Amino acid sequence: MMKCLLFLVVAILGMANATEDQEKNHNGPQHSALCGVLGSAVKKLEEVRTREPTDPLRKALATTIFGNGAEEKIETLKTGTPAVYRDVEIRDADRGFWCGEPRDEDGESGQMQPRWSGHSSPHDMVCLCTMGEKGWPLNGSSGAQEKLCGKTADKLGGSGDGWSSSGSHQGGKQIQATWETVIVPCLNGEEGGDLKQALNEFLGNLQHKPDGYINPNRYILGENNLTETNADACTGSEKYGVCVAYFNATTKRYPMPWWTDLQNALLEEEKFQEEKRREEEKQRQKEDAENKDSAQEAALKSGTQTTNQTDQSHKDIT
Repeated sequence: MMKCLLFLVVAILGMANATEDQEKNHNGPQHSALCGVLGSAVKKLEEVRTREPTDPLRKALATTIFGNGAEEKIETLKTGTPAVYRDVEIRDADRGFWCGEPRDEDGESGQMQPRWSGHSSPHDMVCLCTMGEKGWPLNGSSGAQEKLCGKTADKLGGSGDGWSSSGSHQGGKQIQATWETVIVPCLNGEEGGDLKQALNEFLGNLQHKPDGYINPNRYILGENNLTETNADACTGSEKYGVCVAYFNATTKRYPMPWWTDLQNALLEEEKFQEEKRREEEKQRQKEDAENKDSAQEAALKSGTQTTNQTDQSHKDIT
């Protein structure tokens, strides 16, 4: 009997390990965290739309969802891949330039950079969840359950191609598939919840990987094999990763990523809400005191009237 039980336990453990191997989900936790922020931000934006456009939280949410603080319609993002991604093959957009480098505000590279790492959470998810060079990391899969951001290769454009920095004029099909199958569900709020908690979970998934002395504040979201000697990042290759590189430093050329504005805005929102609660409590206490005074005054008047009536009754009897 004991031998049978032992055999059963070993068999179950073996099956569990095999299942775990077959169900490798590349960038799974990172995608879940970023999706949680996006879904939570969409819900929160609906709550604060009645505020002034200059409101810090409303502006930060717009940057998180749309980029550059430009508030657009959520439904527009849900209806299809933005035009800027649809011609990546025509312009041969360098994935590393869009996903692994800070914004080139001065145009020193001589390349067009309509999107950059940290532009917005949907763009960063394009970088995180679009298959890379020759379909990496799903091109060498031996198990049908190997996924990227929770999706199998066929759901992400398949065909062994992908978006990279190799100059192959490819990736448009894969980006479109990523947008439709990965990003739109996040825009629908499928993983939305408490925004502060979602942001903290996202930040917990960042890896601090400095680029030597050039970018000491470089952070990476997603799988990669980068070292401090690697200036390139997130090109879609096995070495440089299917990922997003953030540059958390304040200079003219390196603007802060969307999540820094969101962090600061949430702190300001907490202060605002706390001050609002204090003012409401003061007002409530004032109203309670006024009501108490009114009740006491009414009681005194009532007592005076009763006394006068009693005195008058005594006079009448006399």
